[in-house]
Amino acid sequence: MSPSSRRTIGQLQQRQVAGDLRVRTSAQFRADVAMVGLQQAFAQTDVLAAGSCGVSTQASLTIGLGPCDPPLQIQRAQLHGVRLQCHGSNNSLTMPLSGGDRLERSGAAVLCDLLKGASVSFVASGEKRPQFPRQELVTQLDLGGLGMTRLVLPRAISENGIVAVNSAQMRIWSFHGPLLERFGNAIFTAPGGRSIGLSSPHLSCLGVGSPVFVAGAIGVVVGPGIGHQPRCRRLPQGHALAPGAVAAVSVDAGQLKPAWLRPCWFGELGAGVMVALAAPVPLWSMKEAAAASLGEDHLQAPVLDFAVPRRVRPGFGCVSYQDLLGGKITIGGHGIPTASVTSLRLTDQITAALAEQLCNGSFPLVAPFQPLPEKATLTPVNS
Repeated sequence: MSPSSRRTIGQLQQRQVAGDLRVRTSAQFRADVAMVGLQQAFAQTDVLAAGSCGVSTQASLTIGLGPCDPPLQIQRAQLHGVRLQCHGSNNSLTMPLSGGDRLERSGAAVLCDLLKGASVSFVASGEKRPQFPRQELVTQLDLGGLGMTRLVLPRAISENGIVAVNSAQMRIWSFHGPLLERFGNAIFTAPGGRSIGLSSPHLSCLGVGSPVFVAGAIGVVVGPGIGHQPRCRRLPQGHALAPGAVAAVSVDAGQLKPAWLRPCWFGELGAGVMVALAAPVPLWSMKEAAAASLGEDHLQAPVLDFAVPRRVRPGFGCVSYQDLLGGKITIGGHGIPTASVTSLRLTDQITAALAEQLCNGSFPLVAPFQPLPEKATLTPVNS
């Protein structure tokens, strides 16, 4: 294939069916470009596997509970002590994974226990009505007993992350972890070039209906996510200098693998869940290949000061992922140790697993129904 030609989804699907789809992880592709050059690396690669394993504090488990006898119209419910949201119907419930009063009794921990096969307590109650004579239900349920369960990640994939620091004289608890006083540490939230968004600017590889490999299961992009802001500042090559475009993802919880989920606790702020996910990045042309080849020394993330609790936080410019991954950045002449809130190990594991599934045909290559919109969903609420 000549460098000027453009691949099609049909061609890639044919190669996948024939068993000769050429797949590399995003990290491997960048190493190939450094070894043999962009043109040759593109000529021998069809699709990249890129991913991340970040923390979500907005995830939830949607539950479609079956009926009980006598019937109960559920108005209040708890699953292993975590309060559920009831939606008017007796079988429509939602468990926020950030819910709960401690790590082991958080929604994220309950989900992980369920995925490991545990049964947990379920308590529900409601007012007595003619068609719903029951007032209380106390039982034990496993994942199968909950009926339809779907993990919803409203902010599953973002183009880029941020770097959080703290200029104040006191330690701060954030949803990225503890931020030490007086610039004692810097926490970054994206894995650099391994990620989907920094391998595919604007998340152009994704759209509504795109399959995503979520903790060992095949999920789907359902639309733009919370905080979707595609018209952000960018590098000349198109890579976002802010979180940028965001995709929301939904997946059948019964297919998830517990090895790729981790419950997290953020002190007084509550719980979250770490989820490993990956997506294919087709290299349609040299344009996509060039974007995916940009090195960690060029890719950057913005540094924000969490000492100021405002919607728009003070910034300290941008720093390279080469420095972030290297363990130290420099701000105002001072070296600051860095740490990743994402699991780089699980990121590499899930992208390698996706690459294998793309090669053997068990993960589909399909075009999205429609691209993510250019309109932002990040709308400030003013009083």
